[in-house]
Amino acid sequence: MQRVFRVMTPGWLISFIAVALFVYTCFTLLAPWQLGKNEDLKTRNSQLLHSVEADPVPLTELTARDAPLDESEWHRVTVTGRYLPEDEVLLRQQAVDGEQVYQVLTAFRTEGGDDLLINRGWVRVGENNTVPTYPAAVADPVTITARLRMPTDTPAEPIVLHDRHMVRSIETSTIGRVLDLDLAGYHLQLPGGQPGSLEPTPIPEVEAGSYLSYGLQWLAFGVLAPIGLGYFLWSEIRERRRQRSQGNDEQGSLGDGAVGPGDRDIDPDVVSGHIAEVDAATEAVAHDRLVTMTVRDRYGTRFEAERRRRLRPRNRLDY
Repeated sequence: MQRVFRVMTPGWLISFIAVALFVYTCFTLLAPWQLGKNEDLKTRNSQLLHSVEADPVPLTELTARDAPLDESEWHRVTVTGRYLPEDEVLLRQQAVDGEQVYQVLTAFRTEGGDDLLINRGWVRVGENNTVPTYPAAVADPVTITARLRMPTDTPAEPIVLHDRHMVRSIETSTIGRVLDLDLAGYHLQLPGGQPGSLEPTPIPEVEAGSYLSYGLQWLAFGVLAPIGLGYFLWSEIRERRRQRSQGNDEQGSLGDGAVGPGDRDIDPDVVSGHIAEVDAATEAVAHDRLVTMTVRDRYGTRFEAERRRRLRPRNRLDY
């Protein structure tokens, strides 16, 4: 553990924090997001398959159940009432087979007096986003069979274009305020061949999707990220240990009298020759000094010899 703390430089600390945040995001946000979308897709597929096999039921039978109404989405229902052709909006920014279309949403009043929205189908967008002419809904009482749909969470963003009310999504509370009606919290989507239907709005296909694989990938990333960081940390510790061991080996070799890194290019014979020359010069200096001292002890210095000569008694032979 102490070795780990010695490696904890600012760079490693930043890496630990980044990996921790990434792992937290993977396990708490990204993976649940994809796995949740996969569960929603499985639920929708199950409801679509059930709606194809099940027979239509009266709308009141589904709305009177204690179970949440969204569990019955896509189920086919029957309802009797009449259209309100004057209360109509268009759903913009839609496409069918790559072609821009408007979906026509018309209000419908049931026999029980409830107002709801009917998606009658789509018409092609004209030049400059104009609205083409299409058949109006009949005002006579009719019985229709349609699929139960739930509203979206996307804001409707109502606008008026070419003297027509238009919205961006089927959000019934906003559309109800635009039409000044108390619309139900769901709407119906007409198939073809029903009273008031236009080109039917396509329903989604049953598909597996890739949300499950994406969710598993995020879980794998969350597991592999700390493993990868641990591997790099272990490699750093191992490299530092190797460098420390190599430095200790070199110091031990120098302490045992081995030739150090700076002495590897010196020739031992050259060193011995220099030592011999130094010894010979030292010996010569010592011999000269010994001779000088011996002469001085025996005869004295030059000045003493001169002084003795002058003080010596003179005789006639000296003249």
